[in-house]
Amino acid sequence: MNPANPAPTLDSLPNEIFVQILSDFSTRALLPVTSVNHRFHALVLRILHFRLLLNTPLKEYKLLLECFHPSSKLTEPHVFCKYLGTDGLTERHDGTGSLYENVDIAHKLGRVTGLYSRFRPVASDDEEEEQRDTNNSGFGFSSGGRDGKEKDAVIREITLDGYEDFSQLCVVANIVQVKPGTSLLLSASTIEDGFIRLWRDWLRNQSEGKNMTPENEWEEDPDKPRAPSDDDILWVDMNKTVGLKMRVRPKAWDPSFPVLVHQDDRNNDSWVGYEVILQGESLLLWRGSGVDLVELHIRSTRLLLAVEQSKEEQKMHQTNAMVIGAAPISLS
Repeated sequence: MNPANPAPTLDSLPNEIFVQILSDFSTRALLPVTSVNHRFHALVLRILHFRLLLNTPLKEYKLLLECFHPSSKLTEPHVFCKYLGTDGLTERHDGTGSLYENVDIAHKLGRVTGLYSRFRPVASDDEEEEQRDTNNSGFGFSSGGRDGKEKDAVIREITLDGYEDFSQLCVVANIVQVKPGTSLLLSASTIEDGFIRLWRDWLRNQSEGKNMTPENEWEEDPDKPRAPSDDDILWVDMNKTVGLKMRVRPKAWDPSFPVLVHQDDRNNDSWVGYEVILQGESLLLWRGSGVDLVELHIRSTRLLLAVEQSKEEQKMHQTNAMVIGAAPISLS
């Protein structure tokens, strides 16, 4: 080996070559590469950062949310969700104002995995009409909260008997591709499938105004990013991958409504109505507490993995597709 012309090493290669090579790797395959050295850690971090920028808005996909009481699994419609943003994620990768400002190298990857993307469920016109009919048939509770201001509210009805301490909602979050101009799903990938419990005491405390966003602040800008806390969010899983941000409001009992309940049995603790809104999703609770489900929070890296999984499944489906046709006819 000529000392004047040493053999090239990995460290002598420019970053552009590594980025071009590593960009073909999936996110799951990239993560172990971060432990090679600081240089590979920084390169993988940059690739993940820009993948999140491109994929979290779900431009090629839609986020489909199923939120239902177990008894209404077969009848409750799903809703699509509008992307609101990913707090902390900007095009600035380093320097002042970036996500990694004043963060040690070893902790930068943790900042990425701690990002959450926010979505707002939006009801279709047909579902809004169905919900209005359901509300008009009510359970003896007069409307509370922001009447007429949540035109895209998605309503769910839940019963909570006096001896029950909680009710629960099943939550399924999927990313799907919809055929343009139709409601036909071309592909679907599940992000999370679980449930949340709405405890009576928690609902009561929330309805009394504890840990709630001020009403005037909400009305001024419902899409404004706000720092989530465990008091506001009910997590679907132990890893806090998917959560529903909530606000609680009571619904007043309508004494003129004919319900076969003895007056002595209708006390303040059991016979109370509440409203649960998921930034457009209103749930009427009988003998529960009132909750505004403000937003759907999904860990951004989990969202990225789901998008990549969906794309990989589509490639496999196209590769394995069989083309059936007539054999070519010989003219000889």
